[in-house]
Amino acid sequence: MCIFGAERETVSTAAVIAPTGGRKGVIRSIGVNTVYQIGSQVAPAVAAIAAIPFLLRHLGYDLFGIVTIFSTTLAYFAMLDLGLGRAATRFISQSLEAEKPDDVRRYFWGSVILLSAMGAIVMVSSVLSVPAVVGFFKISKPYLRSATESFYIICLTIPVVTLTATLRGFLEASGRFRFVSIVTGCGGVGTYVLPALAVTMGGSLVAIAAVFAVVRMAMCGALAIGCLSIEQRPSLRPIFDVIAVRRMLSFGGWLSVSNIIGTAMIYCDRFLLGMWVGMAAVASYGMPLDLISRLQLLITSFCTVLFPLMSRLDGSRSNHFQTVYRGAVAVGLSLMTPISAAAVILAPVLMKVWLGQRITSDAVFAAQVFLAGAVAQSIASIAWTALHARGRSDLTAWLHLAEFPLYCGVFYLAATHFGVRGAALAWLGRGIVDFLCMVLLLRGVGDRLSIPPELVAAIVSIGILLIAILPLRDAVIMAVLVCTLSWIWIWRTLLDPTMRIQIAKVLLGRRAPKPAC
Repeated sequence: MCIFGAERETVSTAAVIAPTGGRKGVIRSIGVNTVYQIGSQVAPAVAAIAAIPFLLRHLGYDLFGIVTIFSTTLAYFAMLDLGLGRAATRFISQSLEAEKPDDVRRYFWGSVILLSAMGAIVMVSSVLSVPAVVGFFKISKPYLRSATESFYIICLTIPVVTLTATLRGFLEASGRFRFVSIVTGCGGVGTYVLPALAVTMGGSLVAIAAVFAVVRMAMCGALAIGCLSIEQRPSLRPIFDVIAVRRMLSFGGWLSVSNIIGTAMIYCDRFLLGMWVGMAAVASYGMPLDLISRLQLLITSFCTVLFPLMSRLDGSRSNHFQTVYRGAVAVGLSLMTPISAAAVILAPVLMKVWLGQRITSDAVFAAQVFLAGAVAQSIASIAWTALHARGRSDLTAWLHLAEFPLYCGVFYLAATHFGVRGAALAWLGRGIVDFLCMVLLLRGVGDRLSIPPELVAAIVSIGILLIAILPLRDAVIMAVLVCTLSWIWIWRTLLDPTMRIQIAKVLLGRRAPKPAC
């Protein structure tokens, strides 16, 4: 059986197929676990809102741009796990469902041993390349030495960062979302609060890098303790099963390529801006993007909880896979559309309150573009999760390999000719293209190849972007129109009659609502 709750709540594939009670139990479990995941990201977002203006005021744009590169580098290192973190979640959840503890042990220790070796190799390579990497950035001479020393510290944490993926994957497969949420939430808060504390105490750039390293090591240690506390944990005697590792690498290898290239596209924009435009541009571009990316916490948390469930449904060849996917798209689109539309209207005021006189028109424009793209990006995340649950990580890898050089070329032209504004529009274009491709690939893998109705998310993103250039009154009318039409589309196209009845029951508070057409 697979534990799919914060406590010892067991939910099997049979419960998903159950007509009423089982389905309600799964929905409740998904909702509770999603709330835990959201909480783990809301707390860091609040910390970021409080800490970023403080750090910007005390460090200035140049030093703050270097700190942004630090956090971006750590986020990128987290993707260098050969895809074994997500592979461990998929195979361990299926093994727990089938009640095969020996397979759980093989998958767990295989990923731990392989990631430890991989982290050590990448660490040595990164340390040797630090001087060359620092030379690429337009860093002022007074900061060159401290920046170099700081990057050395960041690189030494690579083995810890990569190992964290396996520990987290095992805990999520075991349903310990509450524990994972507490650990990652505290770690995220520490990533913003502790650097601010270090600056208050007179700490330098090196001290901030050391804080980042300590936070990552503490998170890894806490997750390891959490794994030891699970009753169904594998034996502490390591085992390296070649067949199990080969299965994980078959899935995780392509996933690793997808993660590395996909994450490079997500984070390379800061590096490219730093090389081609300057660190001040990195701050104007990176600040709103880092904050607005927190909007995705609703969807990323949802997808984190959905992935083990969808993996089990795919493993059992359940017909409910498509139902779960369409329901997830409906949730994502119905939530992100009003949030993004309202945020685009309020962005100039909110950013002025947040940053005061340090706000720039480029930063406001970039924020509105990122908000418009958040809708398509959220549905792309759901499609990405479904593709991986299907075991088709190779498709996302090939897609990202094809996108990456094109995006870099477009980003170069846009950033060098139009600065931050051009870079933001290039980001939006890549996001929409990535979304369209993900949805079409998933439909090709499914039962039939047809035009996916969820492609309306791309139209919604463009409509929200138009809100930014309208006068306030017209912008509000446009926002209401976009939200209303998208909700009608969701109700009529994405939801089947059974799902409409259940939603009507929740909204009307009835135990037995009349069937909805």
